[in-house]
Amino acid sequence: MMNLIKEFQKKIIQNQKFIFNKNNYDLVIELKKRGITNNSVLNAINKVPRELFVSENFAKFCYENAPLPVACGQTISQPYVVAFMIDCLKLENTDKVLEIGTGTGYQAALLAHLCMHVYTIEIFSKLYNQAKINHNKLKLTNISHMFGNGVNGWNTSVLFDAIIISAATESFPIKLLQSLKNGGKIIFPKKYSMEEQKLILINKINETKYKHETLFDVRFVPLLET
Repeated sequence: MMNLIKEFQKKIIQNQKFIFNKNNYDLVIELKKRGITNNSVLNAINKVPRELFVSENFAKFCYENAPLPVACGQTISQPYVVAFMIDCLKLENTDKVLEIGTGTGYQAALLAHLCMHVYTIEIFSKLYNQAKINHNKLKLTNISHMFGNGVNGWNTSVLFDAIIISAATESFPIKLLQSLKNGGKIIFPKKYSMEEQKLILINKINETKYKHETLFDVRFVPLLET
């Protein structure tokens, strides 16, 4: 793990010029420059301390617009990609959102400021437990956590207004489509080859009709299905 940390630190330092005293204000300014204009999303980002969701080794990088490694070989996604994906869902404060891939809980914390309730599933027990601790520290009471395989969905009769998947998959899990309300949106990274992934937005018109939109190239860890 220590070698991975050193390699990652070297890589991101080589590719970007960092200012280590940045904060949420600086991150919001950066996201605005990148084209994020949804004030609700930007306000949520401004409220959530990203340093809470990364290890001490990467705390000084936490307000850079860059992905960072977390435990279990996973990552906390680039803030721009997180903000863009959430913005695409066009959330209302009455919505119920399903998140697949809690990680350390950063994205769920943002969603909690934008919708009525977040249901989030994590397959790694270490990350599941850490996310719950992080959300408790922030006193976020509108998040429900599940430890398990996200491809199976929430396994209840809950229908969701939006679903966001934080891992790449070659084909969208059918159980998740079935748990989405008509008019709801799903956003996820689709894997096309070993090197190519694209962000996909699906709008469910009804049980048989869907609108697909291909957005831009991304890089996510794979969605685990076992």
